[in-house]
Amino acid sequence: MASPEAMALWDAFRSGPKQVDLPLADRRLAGEHAEDPTAEPEGVTYPEAHEVGGLWAVPDSSRHDVHVLYLFGGGYVLGSPASRRKTAGHIAAAGGADVLVPAYRLAPEHPFPGAVDDAAAAYRWLLAQGADADRTVIMGDSAGGGLAVSTLLALRSEGTPLPGGCVVLSPWSDLTCAGPSMDSRAGADAMVTRGSLLEMARWYLAGHDAHDPLASPVFADLTGLPPLLALVGGDEALLDDATRLVQGVAAGGADATLFVGSGMQHVWPTWAGAIPEADAAIAMIGAWIRGATASAAPSTGDDAGDQ
Repeated sequence: MASPEAMALWDAFRSGPKQVDLPLADRRLAGEHAEDPTAEPEGVTYPEAHEVGGLWAVPDSSRHDVHVLYLFGGGYVLGSPASRRKTAGHIAAAGGADVLVPAYRLAPEHPFPGAVDDAAAAYRWLLAQGADADRTVIMGDSAGGGLAVSTLLALRSEGTPLPGGCVVLSPWSDLTCAGPSMDSRAGADAMVTRGSLLEMARWYLAGHDAHDPLASPVFADLTGLPPLLALVGGDEALLDDATRLVQGVAAGGADATLFVGSGMQHVWPTWAGAIPEADAAIAMIGAWIRGATASAAPSTGDDAGDQ
């Protein structure tokens, strides 16, 4: 059962104005306040990453030899690096990693595959700064979670060394929105609806086929991808997007772990400090990042996160 703190937060989401009903400009403004309930991380600094239009989250204890590329969510139409600054800070502290949060172009102004191209470019830039692929994790939430896996597919296709792991939070990985939980969880989900997702998918795809694996990675051959950790709420419409993604990665030969948070809503780990379930999720993610990057020897090159 969800904690009293979580239940209170879900009630606030249900009773408040629905972001999906707002005009796009107002949605984008509201999206910049997504982390308002999130606690400020301790012992983390945030240098700018001008080259990728984003920011770093660097924990005071960092050795600058483990990196996370974090892709923010927002249905491909809203969000920014600043909208996930606190989450990146909590991940950095828990995982002992320097976290890079790059910008990527948003729809409808910049449709598919602009986001994939930008995310792949940010990853290549990170490697060019001296980051070791084996000691790097790519991560994202919601659309950013789907984008993280799409980016892996793009990198695999071009022959770029893949990271040591991938973490996704409530990934939107099927832009056709055909997962059974779109219906079975419709009454429980306080934040996401199939109609709002399909609207954002139309803006992002601009007529492109939603079955394209770079848009909807659940339809891809996921052979050869790195180990995956997926966290998803038990009460959210995107439950089956995460489940199908984990099944595909496992079928492709990699370790794939699915954690379903009972009574949890969309991207609940982003509210660290506000609900205990988020704190536990951050600790889980941090431990997983440490484990996924532990087997590779530290890089002897330049420290990419030494800002």
